[in-house]
Amino acid sequence: MTNNSDLTFITNEKGTNFLERFNVLIKDTEFFDVLVGYFYTSGFHALYKSLEKTKKIRILNRY
Repeated sequence: MTNNSDLTFITNEKGTNFLERFNVLIKDTEFFDVLVGYFYTSGFHALYKSLEKTKKIRILNRY
């Protein structure tokens, strides 16, 4: 049974778009910390409009 209204998890269910869902979740965030193994600026570019009001952004690399 698919429950697309569940806000707890972001999955790869057919018919869902990770980028659109993530943009909705982060658009009103005050602080954005992300831990990455590899960082591609193209990924950040896809999110930047949703992060315009964010006070502090930290991209933490595990290396």
